[in-house]
Amino acid sequence: MSIGFQEAKMLFSGGCLLFSSLALIHFASSYNIHNRSLSFTSAIAVGIAAFYLASSSNDLDKMTSLELAISSAILGLLEILPIFLAAITLLLFRISLLTNRSVDASS
Repeated sequence: MSIGFQEAKMLFSGGCLLFSSLALIHFASSYNIHNRSLSFTSAIAVGIAAFYLASSSNDLDKMTSLELAISSAILGLLEILPIFLAAITLLLFRISLLTNRSVDASS
């Protein structure tokens, strides 16, 4: 159940590309002229570095390696999702059923 170094590089670069694209979408949708932080340029720098890592890790062309990296990152997140959902279910079960607070109708 171990993955190779090339697959790990693709997953890491895909995760960074996914993060930077979502961060750029967030920064563009909440643009403020008074905000002069470096977060926009750091998201671009992370995206460029991850794109270079994804394109250099295999012998495919640039767009195919970009598609492969992002799709493998999304599939990796979907594989981890049941673990997070189980943990959240257990936490909500613990909070809702194991507390000693009375539930009253409040208006």
